[in-house]
Amino acid sequence: MTSEEKAVAERFKDNPKKELKRLMAAGALADDPEAVSKFLLHSKGLDDAAMGDYVGDGDPFCKQVLTSYVGTFNFVGLGFDDSLRKFLSAFRLPGEAQKIERIMFSFSAQYFSHNPRSFRAADTAFKFAYSVIMLNTDAHNASIKANRKMTKAQFVHNNRGTP
Repeated sequence: MTSEEKAVAERFKDNPKKELKRLMAAGALADDPEAVSKFLLHSKGLDDAAMGDYVGDGDPFCKQVLTSYVGTFNFVGLGFDDSLRKFLSAFRLPGEAQKIERIMFSFSAQYFSHNPRSFRAADTAFKFAYSVIMLNTDAHNASIKANRKMTKAQFVHNNRGTP
């Protein structure tokens, strides 16, 4: 990685929006959601947490970047769990529920468009994806005592009625 790439990665980690705007103003990056999504996919050393925070942001431009970014993933023929694992290996989910919801909604739409027979509707894929994320969070959060963690029966019960 060059010294300039390292500097960009460090500034991106500190403030992704500010760094992307700086790159756009300098002419190093087009002011276009597709260009930004490609930048996120192909740039070396970008912080996974900062990337997740950026694509999950509610800003209209960030939402367009998220849509473009998710659109680069091919889930055709992949199982739901493998697709979710593939998607989430590219960045780290932010901690904010609204950001997670936006990201999971985009993932679910892409997954469903590639595997339309996997669920009855894209909304069902979204509900299941979000539920799996919550289960994972519950299972791996050290601050949740073992006797308070979600059981398999509770997970199944929570997803009853999800067509």
